[in-house]
Amino acid sequence: MNRTTAAPVPAPDQSVIVVGAGPTGLALACELAAAGVSCTVLERRLTPSTQSRAMGLYSRTMEVLDLRGHADALAAHGRPVGRMVPARGARVDFAELDTRFPHLNVVPQSRTEEVLQQRALDLGVTVERGTEVFGLTQDGAGVTLQVRGESGEWAESADYVVGCDGAHSVVRELSGIAFRGRTYGIAPILADVRLRQPPPDEVVMLSGNGGVLVTVPYGDGLYRIAVARRDRPWTREPVTLEELSDVLTRALGFDPGPHAPEWLARFKIHQRIADQYRTGRVLLAGDSAHLHSPLGGQGLNLGIQDAVNLGWKLAAEVQGWAPAGLLDSYEAERRPQAERILRATDRATSLATSPSATLTTLRRAALGKALSYRRVRTFAAASISGLRAGYAGRAAHGGPRLRGGLPLPPRDGRRTRVGQRVPDLTVPRLGAAPVRLYSLMRDGRFVLLDLTADGRAAAVTEAWGSRVSPVRTGGPVPELPATTALLVRPDGYAAWVDGEADAAGRAERVRLALHRWCGVQGPAPRPAAGTAELPAPEASPEPVPEPEPTPAEQA
Repeated sequence: MNRTTAAPVPAPDQSVIVVGAGPTGLALACELAAAGVSCTVLERRLTPSTQSRAMGLYSRTMEVLDLRGHADALAAHGRPVGRMVPARGARVDFAELDTRFPHLNVVPQSRTEEVLQQRALDLGVTVERGTEVFGLTQDGAGVTLQVRGESGEWAESADYVVGCDGAHSVVRELSGIAFRGRTYGIAPILADVRLRQPPPDEVVMLSGNGGVLVTVPYGDGLYRIAVARRDRPWTREPVTLEELSDVLTRALGFDPGPHAPEWLARFKIHQRIADQYRTGRVLLAGDSAHLHSPLGGQGLNLGIQDAVNLGWKLAAEVQGWAPAGLLDSYEAERRPQAERILRATDRATSLATSPSATLTTLRRAALGKALSYRRVRTFAAASISGLRAGYAGRAAHGGPRLRGGLPLPPRDGRRTRVGQRVPDLTVPRLGAAPVRLYSLMRDGRFVLLDLTADGRAAAVTEAWGSRVSPVRTGGPVPELPATTALLVRPDGYAAWVDGEADAAGRAERVRLALHRWCGVQGPAPRPAAGTAELPAPEASPEPVPEPEPTPAEQA
């Protein structure tokens, strides 16, 4: 067994076992450790993979990584790509997005894993490599895994287990969770090669003649190539440069001259989703929970955002302060996001690989026309990059209910809404220098912004101790019009927004919001090991469906 640890640190009893040391599992381990929850990661591979099926981090994923201080290291290793070309004559621009990361950050998955693993080790996480899980049992007190490695077989137990072990998840199978969907019959090729006649330095997607080609520049002349043709059935035959050259020539109309390959492989395209993301004390995240066509490059991003959504909720459960239903809100919020991506990528893949020349021509014309408008390009860029995604309307654990049981509505189009992403604002502080909002969230706590002069909202948070970090701005913030107080979730979404003029009742409204999201006031020590009970499920309102993606989003 190859066991990698940081310097020995005092730790409480093991609370969570994460199975899988890919980006999702390592991001989750970082979230848990930052919140003070002891965590062990079990990984079957003896060494980190040097191959990278995924290689792009979109704006929102970079933002959620920035919440905990991971993003700058990944940005330093990556290559920013400012636009995407989904068809000839059409483009999607990321440069005008309201974010610190207005681009696709092209960085190999292996480097992402390296950065996240080092951060996890620095936080005291144990990563055990060469360990294979082959058994799982659970009851109301915890989960026990049967594990084997070079030193033999043994048992590992914890309060909770999270399966981040990919498409063939052992945790999912041992838990009896169905993984429904289908597998495409085609045999796409994935390659990292250099090209003698490269396309422009942008993410380019070209389709026609029953095939689709995607090229992404790594820099230094190296390109990631993904190409699929409907007329090429699945085969286990190795990919050759000659085959790649032939497929590229058909897609482009000329031979781009692929050479000096660093990686050539075939892969299967799956469209699958787990029936449930949680059963008792076992949860799923990332590819263990959902798989979809790689067109659009959303898989890695979806998994990391799963981890950041789940991490603080699971930490709250382990530490004993989670309100009823909070942990169940992980599935209620994240599964619809995966369903939406599955629908969009399935439709886009079917259209892109259609053998119909007429359909291909119509698709190109529609995309070109739609994306000729700047507003549509910005909308498409925000959608693809994840900045439009949110949980408003679903509210599986949607904060306090006001005005007929609905979230407080905005008074104008700019108003931050419950469940919406909160941008990385420059926050003025009473008696201190302004600071970026995301830099205030490194430790994974809630942040309450008190935009009033009297500071009553901030004062209420004292009863919740370290669960909430209050920040007094001393007055309005231009980016938060008609807002007097804002409670920001640890994953960077708005939990509660107050815009009421009634100052006398503000303290009570804050108290209600904190009770709803942060549990009962006062100390909330972690339950003794083995005494925690499964949370009673809380009835949730039916989710409000998000609008179906536009043709530009599908691209």
